[in-house]
Amino acid sequence: MRELEEGQQEEKAAARRRIDLAEEGVWAYRTRIHQVQEAFYALSAHQGVADDPGFRRELQRVSETSDENIRRAGRMIAELEEEYEELGRQHERDRETCIQEERQRR
Repeated sequence: MRELEEGQQEEKAAARRRIDLAEEGVWAYRTRIHQVQEAFYALSAHQGVADDPGFRRELQRVSETSDENIRRAGRMIAELEEEYEELGRQHERDRETCIQEERQRR
């Protein structure tokens, strides 16, 4: 039983690390995209093209693309969270099976 639980703890820790890394990656992406957008807008204002309809349209397209990327990543993280929860339920079932098998051997 101890070996089973240790293995389960390692498996859950690895799954949690994947989720945490994914969340950190999305945060870093979001932060960097916003920095680039702000710098790009500041440069365009300095160059006098910030109010140009073509520039605004392109900036909007880039914003929408990055927003969609963030939403997609959020959905993927939600799937990882669901898998993590299912992993916990599976571990519980495995522990119960192990306990029952030990009782039957006695």
